[in-house]
Amino acid sequence: MGVEHTAPTRLLWLLRHAKTLTDPPKGGGDHDRALAPRGTRDANALGARLGPGGDALDLAAETFPQLVLSSDAVRTEQTTRLVWEPTPEPPTLVFDPALYSASPEEVMATVGGVDDEVTSMMVVGHNPTAHELALGLGLSPQDRKPVERAGFPTCSLAVFSFDVDHWHEAAQGAATLVALFTPPY
Repeated sequence: MGVEHTAPTRLLWLLRHAKTLTDPPKGGGDHDRALAPRGTRDANALGARLGPGGDALDLAAETFPQLVLSSDAVRTEQTTRLVWEPTPEPPTLVFDPALYSASPEEVMATVGGVDDEVTSMMVVGHNPTAHELALGLGLSPQDRKPVERAGFPTCSLAVFSFDVDHWHEAAQGAATLVALFTPPY
């Protein structure tokens, strides 16, 4: 009788940046657009729930990301920093220019290259990629319904699990929706 191998659970937290100002600063472009007051409120509120004294979105602390991969656009960088600012020991934050205009496939290729010692990570990005990715992770019809119903508005957070040995297998594996959160937080 052989020993059954059970793949570890890997968690992917997918966060769309918070609400932004419509116009970039003078002389800037889309990459330079900053958070609107509502976006700052939403990101701060999400951070408060994840930080000390918050309800941690009713997720176990050991499931929190060890690594955050964020687009380097001003709005995603601001969202990322505000969300993790209240946390005494925040995850490692990496701001990757390639995520600014990445397709869902390119995002998952980046995820697939992450060291397998990391078992939980967050990706902070933009629409339409974030929404397409949330729907395209091989979700069951039951798991797709909440994402389809809610859409993926600014500052939405979806947490997915993959039962795979390596991150590169997550791109091919079917995800399970663990949780979906949308503002207000």
